[in-house]
Amino acid sequence: MKKLFEEYVESADYKISVFFKELKSQIERWFNEGSLAAQGCEVDGEMEIVNYNPMEKFLIVNFTEPISDDDSEVEGQFFRYRMTFMVRLDEMSGEEGEQDEFDEEGESPEVQSDKSDISKILLKIHQFDEENNEKGELVEEIYVEDIKEDFIIDKVGQLKGKSEEGQEPDDNDLKDNIYIK
Repeated sequence: MKKLFEEYVESADYKISVFFKELKSQIERWFNEGSLAAQGCEVDGEMEIVNYNPMEKFLIVNFTEPISDDDSEVEGQFFRYRMTFMVRLDEMSGEEGEQDEFDEEGESPEVQSDKSDISKILLKIHQFDEENNEKGELVEEIYVEDIKEDFIIDKVGQLKGKSEEGQEPDDNDLKDNIYIK
């Protein structure tokens, strides 16, 4: 049987690039018209897609959150955060070099779209005070489908809650992957 078309295979780099561009536009919406905007959070600088090395791709977002205490309104003070999403090429599901297996009649099975898909990414959130001193860090491997505004707000809240306690890290902090400096 003649092949009427050739199978187009997207590279892992391309898939990561598209994923990060979609995530970037989603994050911009959160800070422009979502709950993060309602809380006074603002993107600090540009969101950037970075390739530090060929096997790891990053999306880095710096943002600020105003400090508001219940006791008094403090004008002009804020916490800074650096949120990093990291995808490792070698940890993507499927393998890029896989060959399709042919059935008994020599025909290729239907194209599977889940080859080299991104299923999990590493999320890092660093919290800084107004003097740019790091107050805490959250590191967690998350599923891509969990990346929603409420999920990120919850993670920032966890980090902020742990850093405001001001206690030395104990065994519980290590289990939560939240570290206080």
